[in-house]
Formats: sequence, structure tokens, C-alpha cells
Amino acid sequence: MSTAVHLYAEDWADRFFRDIGVPLAWRRYEDPFLCFRKIGDNLAVIASGATEKDGRRWLHVSLSRPSRLPSWEDLREVKDTFIGKDRKAVQVLPPEAEYVNRHPHVLHLWSCFDGDVLPDFRREGPDGRPTI
Repeated sequence: MSTAVHLYAEDWADRFFRDIGVPLAWRRYEDPFLCFRKIGDNLAVIASGATEKDGRRWLHVSLSRPSRLPSWEDLREVKDTFIGKDRKAVQVLPPEAEYVNRHPHVLHLWSCFDGDVLPDFRREGPDGRPTI
């Protein structure tokens, strides 16, 4: 398991993640953070939440594999399972000067718990269907 330093979970986030229970095909443990490991797989998740500098409460999940980056399918499964199918989540690519890499095979997702703060990026495609 990764030894990455991670944000603690404030009470509201702790309740949110505990209320989802242990999803099917996942095992939960605390080491010392709220962690999940997919049964029969090497996909690991650390879940937390904090009030950030913008004053909003943000959910955070990190997902990792021991020898490679998680796939797009892994990212979607973790977002839907631990943040929710009806919530938006973002992956941040910071400026190079702010980049920190404590584990070579980890990805992070954030979701604003206090509502959707992202603009609607959808556009109408050439065929008339929405795109993003």
C-alpha cells in the first residue's frame, strides 16, 4: 500500500464516505486514512475531504496501482463509486512549479461538496448532439 501523506477527512467528509458503506467488490480499512482496496485487484483508493482555501468543502479520492497508472475505466469506476454518478469531479493538472509527485502511479479526483462550481462545457457537435 502507498505510504503517501494524505489530507485528513473532516467530520462531514468522514460521514459522507462512511454513509456509502463498503461498495460491492471493495474492502475497507483504515491505515490511518479511510482506504479501500478492490477485491481480486490491485486498485487502491484513499478517500478524504477538507474545507479548502476557497471556503468550500471538497471531496478527494486518490486511486493507485502498484506498477502502473490506473486506467480511464478505473478512474470512472472510482468516481462513480466513491463520489457519485450524479456529481462532477475534476482532475487537476497544476503548473509545473506546483507539481508534487509522491507516488508514481496515483491519480486524484476532487468534487465540490457544496455544489457544482464548474461551468457547463458542453457544446453542440456538428451532428447536433452535445459534446464535451
